[in-house]
Amino acid sequence: MKYFKLIRRNLFRNRLRSMMTLALIAVIFFFVATLLSILELFNRFEDQGQGTNRLVVQSSISLANPLPYAYEQKIREVPGVADVCKLQWIGAYYKEKKNFFANFAVDQDRMESVFADYRIDPKQMADFKADRQGCIVGTDLVKRYGWKIGDRITLKRQIFPYDPELTIRGIYEHPVNTAALYYHMSYHNEAIPPMMKDHVNTFWLSVKDPSKNAAISQQIDAMFKNSEFPTETVTEKQFQASFMAMMGNIKLLFGSISTCAVFMVILLAAITMSMSARERVTEIAVLKAIGFEKGLVMTLMLTEFSLLTFAGGALGVLGAKLIYMVVPMGKVTQGFLVGFQIFPMTALLALGSSILVGLIAGGLPAINATKMSVVDGLRRVV
Repeated sequence: MKYFKLIRRNLFRNRLRSMMTLALIAVIFFFVATLLSILELFNRFEDQGQGTNRLVVQSSISLANPLPYAYEQKIREVPGVADVCKLQWIGAYYKEKKNFFANFAVDQDRMESVFADYRIDPKQMADFKADRQGCIVGTDLVKRYGWKIGDRITLKRQIFPYDPELTIRGIYEHPVNTAALYYHMSYHNEAIPPMMKDHVNTFWLSVKDPSKNAAISQQIDAMFKNSEFPTETVTEKQFQASFMAMMGNIKLLFGSISTCAVFMVILLAAITMSMSARERVTEIAVLKAIGFEKGLVMTLMLTEFSLLTFAGGALGVLGAKLIYMVVPMGKVTQGFLVGFQIFPMTALLALGSSILVGLIAGGLPAINATKMSVVDGLRRVV
């Protein structure tokens, strides 16, 4: 601590340059924290729900190819299967196409047992089950559209030839999936043409022992292997990951952009620190002449450089956290980034990276400045 005053004065000896560098580092780490948080959100989306005790049965040809209702009873008879729930992607929107969110038809009587991580008031669930046109919605949709229990809403068709007319009977809570709507499978099946009836996108099943997931999956797929509708059974994590894959390798894209941003800030910091070290060659020579050891001088310089990049990183991360606490990203991105925030681990990673940037960028300038002899340093005219 006795050297703090020296470090502080050197840190802002050229106030304009230091403030500009600080601002640029803050802006870059603002975007780094944002991109890393988006990646974390995608990871959480893949891991949403209990996951380990749920399997998804879908067509092995394509998710768009439906499976017959008759498969449900055969799947129930597989040893280790606790319950089965049909789930149909509807793909409708609310009022305008920009108001798009996930909406499904679901077996209302099976939802509680298979999707136990969806928390909802028992009375609301009972009301939902009792109303043929009832639906339940996530907390984020309630905030986004100002919905409340009892509201009548109409979704606009995109895939199926009818507009679901629904009444909100319940609001569910979930750790990740807070922007979806679920209504009765029976209502959906009655509203579609005869040729489309009694078919569904996916069967979701809860299993008694997650360690038997692989064996249960193989048995189900073997059972329908030579049928007209062959199946592919995957874990919930694999199923969610397949949705992310439809968007392309977005993780690689965002990861690459984050890496490039960090590389840019290293170059920026290295230029600034090289200028600072070059201006202080004579000063460093004086410090060494009066008894400061080379290691101490280097430590002081690296501490100074690391504090500068850490301060910039902290400003960027804090700014991002405050902004995204105010800006509803779920609404701004039309449900693409539901529940977005600067996650704690992301913030720690960004702050750790900012310190590392200071050490890397300042390492070479500090070494070059301190390895010069006292005589050469005192002769140097800056």
